[in-house]
Amino acid sequence: MSLIRDTHPLTLKVMRLSRPALSDTRQFPLDGGTTPITLALQEAELNRPTQSGQVFGDLCLPDDMHPLDSFPLSETLVLPRAFGTMYLGETFTAHLCLCNETSLVVRDIGMRVVMQTATQKLSLFDNSGTGQQQQQQQQGEGLKQLQAGQPFNLQVLHEIKELGVHILGCTISYLSAQGDRRTLQKSFKFQVSNPLVVKTKVNHLENDVLLEIQVHNATQNTMALERLRFEAANPFDADDLNTVDGNVPVWSGSLGFMQPGDVRQYLYRLRPQLPSVQMTVEQERAIKYASALGRLDIVWRSAFGGVGRLQTSQLLRKSPGMFLIEVEDALVHGAEKGTVALEEPFVVRVRVRNVSEQSMSVSAVLQAQKHPMVISCGVVQRNLGSIDVGETKEMAIEYMPLASGVQRIGAMLLSDSLSGYTRDVDHLLDILVAS
Repeated sequence: MSLIRDTHPLTLKVMRLSRPALSDTRQFPLDGGTTPITLALQEAELNRPTQSGQVFGDLCLPDDMHPLDSFPLSETLVLPRAFGTMYLGETFTAHLCLCNETSLVVRDIGMRVVMQTATQKLSLFDNSGTGQQQQQQQQGEGLKQLQAGQPFNLQVLHEIKELGVHILGCTISYLSAQGDRRTLQKSFKFQVSNPLVVKTKVNHLENDVLLEIQVHNATQNTMALERLRFEAANPFDADDLNTVDGNVPVWSGSLGFMQPGDVRQYLYRLRPQLPSVQMTVEQERAIKYASALGRLDIVWRSAFGGVGRLQTSQLLRKSPGMFLIEVEDALVHGAEKGTVALEEPFVVRVRVRNVSEQSMSVSAVLQAQKHPMVISCGVVQRNLGSIDVGETKEMAIEYMPLASGVQRIGAMLLSDSLSGYTRDVDHLLDILVAS
């Protein structure tokens, strides 16, 4: 019993279209010796024609100048020998060549090219489709039949938007010379890596957010940043603090080049879209508990102008939350630049606001034992009375400094007698006591 190998009259070849690179000249350095071998090599070098057609020995150059031929890179372009690495945000381009290798005509050819990821399967070409694939159908008109030795060339594009394994699947169906419907299938698998690693650090400044973003070049190639834009999420607006000399971005020009492994840091300040004086309690609560800050949109160029784009998912923060009783402000009355005199009383005005969802009956108990170097004068417990939702009340507290230097003041316990809610305030502000 003999086995007959199942062969197809059609062959399919797939090549990834990549940008070329400059080839190296691979010149060998010659020492200044006088051995016969060295002299022969030097003579061959002088008589070697340059790429411009001239002979190297005929060029009249000063001793401190060298022609382009001695540069490590030549003007010759070479294509990569391997598939290479695909990165998120790049565009995958492939050239497909389907050829009839027999002496017979192959008819009724149908070709479908898909890109399959872990979550979806996208059609890149289908010459048998209708409707939205009409353009692809027109492109594949020449594929209905192939004469003997006739090739069919096709280019497909796909913007890489997912990490992980990608599979380029090709399915070709045709009628054989015997009139049988046959199918040729091929698949090509490649891995997509993350080109940039983005890390964040968040600092809170009242209702504002200071967002520090760290960008790390995780590729093996040099990239030049072309655009770095932060799109703030509602209810914030973003201020770009990465400019010098007016509006020149710090990542523009030569500073935009990132070598493999380089790490750059950028800073943004997020402000509420409404000023604090115009915000209601509900709007202020929405800002305090908002976890999404925004997205970072990065566009870069690789060798020979290859474009890559990466938009991060929503950058998140741990919500700082808010107290039901907020201390809006604490100011030293009559002090110059926060400086007070030793053993001389001074007054601190404190503004307390109800940001809960119901009215409160607030009282404050001063805790002098936490900061014994500055003691309070007068009664220890202050009753602020009823405070409606969003209402602010002010109280004046007199203190006496007993030691010089920078001192902390304002430790107190705020409580609501209606709900039983309490808030322990460690300190209100720092002052400088002058002796």
